[in-house]
Amino acid sequence: MLKIRLGGIKVLERRACLFPFCRSGTDALDDLCSRLAADRINLGLLVHIADFRIGESSTAASIRSLDAFAGYVYGSIRPNECNIEKTVADVCRVSIFPHDQRPDVTASLIRVLADSGVKPYVLGSSTSAMTVVVSSSDFQVTMQRLFDAFTFHPYESYDDWRAAYRGEEALRKDVRLSYHEEVISIFGIAHRTNFDQWNVTLPLERLKNFEMALSSLNQFQLGMPFLVSISPPGEDDIYFSFLLEAAHHIKVARTFAEALPDVRFSCLAPVALLFFHGPHFGDRYGIANALVKVLRKARITLLALSCAVASISLVVRACDLDQTIEALGSVFQTPAAQPRNRS
Repeated sequence: MLKIRLGGIKVLERRACLFPFCRSGTDALDDLCSRLAADRINLGLLVHIADFRIGESSTAASIRSLDAFAGYVYGSIRPNECNIEKTVADVCRVSIFPHDQRPDVTASLIRVLADSGVKPYVLGSSTSAMTVVVSSSDFQVTMQRLFDAFTFHPYESYDDWRAAYRGEEALRKDVRLSYHEEVISIFGIAHRTNFDQWNVTLPLERLKNFEMALSSLNQFQLGMPFLVSISPPGEDDIYFSFLLEAAHHIKVARTFAEALPDVRFSCLAPVALLFFHGPHFGDRYGIANALVKVLRKARITLLALSCAVASISLVVRACDLDQTIEALGSVFQTPAAQPRNRS
């Protein structure tokens, strides 16, 4: 099988992963984001899937370490509050880019995981990259297999990349940055419509079948700009949410029915995808909290979310698109929209 040529790969080691759960009417996403913002904790990765099963949603986040969030993680579990139900203290985040919205790029990443027997705790897309969270114990095999499936310029092999990465790691490990401003600057909000949102829950042992379906979709030359998944520790299922062009609905439904005939896929249409990024987005606390709060205030249902690699992608119903853009504009501003100081 020919390798897929990509532009690059980025690795962050020795991170933590959180899986919140609420036992009351409180939303776990709201609760997690507000606490992270209050404690000024930078959020490296955030994924949310609404209603992956009837009446349920799932959220996962990756931060620098559990120590910074110890009060939340290790606090006593109370029946009417949100708590971190599951954690993984030592994970790695690996991002490959650019995916160019090609289903076969994401499929190849999933194939690497399935063939290696590696559990992906989280998969999150950005406008250009796909990020996966794996246990640090699975890091070496994941990286080796990635270099079997992809070519990352200028590295010919995993050993070449490792030699370069280890040389730079000492220069980066002591860098600390936390950036905050009252009005959150962004470079602009883009949006796209005419998508179907597909949700599915399947056993991890069927991950290979899911990869085969995504690979088959590449023949239709359709774009897949958004995909997220969550598989908490100790669970044997994985929850996916992804967008595909609505014009290919029948072909997509047939493809998944052939690859996973006994698995039920749900589809919501039409939906819209919005995405934006801004300066220092990967180092700033409170951004996800501002997003979640303003959507809640506007009573907009967030169908799925991915905050990854310094960008935010969110899925809403197509009928809520204009209201979502208006709500986001009240919190996030482009430089041209910000008032200038008068001399």
